[in-house]
Amino acid sequence: MLLIFISKRPLLSAWVIFFLFTAITALLLQTVILPFFFSGLHAGNGLLLGNDSTGFHQIAVKLSQQIKSDGWAVWELRPYDHPMAGIAAAIYAITTPEPYALIPINAALHATSGLVLMRLAYFLTKSYRTAFLSAIPFVFYPSAMAWYAQIQKDSFFFTGIFLCLYGWVLLSRLKTWESGFIEVIKGCLWIGSGLFLIAIVRIYGLQLMQGIGVILAVVLSLIFIIRGTKGLLSWKKCSLAIIVLFIIPVVIGFGPKEKRTYYSLPTKQEVLVDITSAEKNVILFAKSEWKKSDWMPEFIENNFFRISVLRQGYLSGSVYENAGSTVDREIRLLSVPEFIVYLPRALQLGFLSPFPADWVSQAYSLGGNIMRLVAGAEMSGVYLALLFLPYVFWRWRGRVELWVITAFAMQLLLVYTFATPNIGSLYRLRFGYLMLVVTLGLTGATTIIFELLKSKKSADTLRKPEYASN
Repeated sequence: MLLIFISKRPLLSAWVIFFLFTAITALLLQTVILPFFFSGLHAGNGLLLGNDSTGFHQIAVKLSQQIKSDGWAVWELRPYDHPMAGIAAAIYAITTPEPYALIPINAALHATSGLVLMRLAYFLTKSYRTAFLSAIPFVFYPSAMAWYAQIQKDSFFFTGIFLCLYGWVLLSRLKTWESGFIEVIKGCLWIGSGLFLIAIVRIYGLQLMQGIGVILAVVLSLIFIIRGTKGLLSWKKCSLAIIVLFIIPVVIGFGPKEKRTYYSLPTKQEVLVDITSAEKNVILFAKSEWKKSDWMPEFIENNFFRISVLRQGYLSGSVYENAGSTVDREIRLLSVPEFIVYLPRALQLGFLSPFPADWVSQAYSLGGNIMRLVAGAEMSGVYLALLFLPYVFWRWRGRVELWVITAFAMQLLLVYTFATPNIGSLYRLRFGYLMLVVTLGLTGATTIIFELLKSKKSADTLRKPEYASN
């Protein structure tokens, strides 16, 4: 019965498997593994030491108590500018003020992200078995516990990012525009759902999606023009597709903005408010040292400047000053040409770090040593998956879905690698985007394996002797 249900409902079955694994693992980490096996890393309540989760939990407990005593009017989504504390407070007020109360929502989001990866792989292979195996690293890698088993933003953020990608992939397909406007609306709704999740936890993510939306609109518009020229799609539908693709980033631009607006190119007069003195020093340094180009539009160059400011924060902040995993301290990226020159190194760090030598090197703490060993095991799988990318790009080179996924992942990987010169932080921040590429690689690997097994089975069948019946 179970096998019949799985074969008839592969996506629902996969989601349930992902959800149960995530929920059970998170519960075990909080109630058994940390308290009894790694007590030196346990901050109490199932939370890791040196983790933002502890602070979010304390704020959430206090706010949930106020909700119970004074009513829901006192609730706010971003107490002290921490949305996860606000979300936790709401759940604590309804259930119990313990981090395990958040496990169902984190597990649901993580399972949904895994399901989206399955759907993206399915677009290429048309095999749910292959798609399921391709999504395994994202769902099952231990480092993902750092957010789905804690109080972190990443479950919301990665799910939102993946839903946006899924929507854009749908809008890139001929089938969507041939099937009628309902399918087009579905693609837009997936993007809208993703933007909603992103806006809850990281408003700057909307600007990332807007930038990516512009690039995808330009590239996909050219593809739709070619399709119209070849007669693959009517010019009316091609024109509609182009209009919709350009409307999306415009609509995103009307979304909420970050309160702080100081990440902009230098101006003659400017007042920096609502920031710490350390942040102010970083921004003033970047503004005084930035070499403005004469050839790039300011609204584009401003995005490079924002990344440069973020990088200065890592290189100047006391938290990362003596961090053993900080790399390229001397690289400041204070002009657009410097970004271009640094691109090969950024690709190396984005895809391949931490490197094998770092997997067994000594860290400053027990937790650091454990994370390095875990990262080594996980990166071994990443390296294996990346080996199959050439086959993937050759096998499905004519599929627009492959190129949309790749372009989307590459842009986000580079943004975070340019901005984050600390491998420990980068490992978590880039996880979802690297897993998009890993999913593609595993799609190719599992396709080869299943085709080889199928060929072997066919050959064995042909060699099997037939006996005449008496």
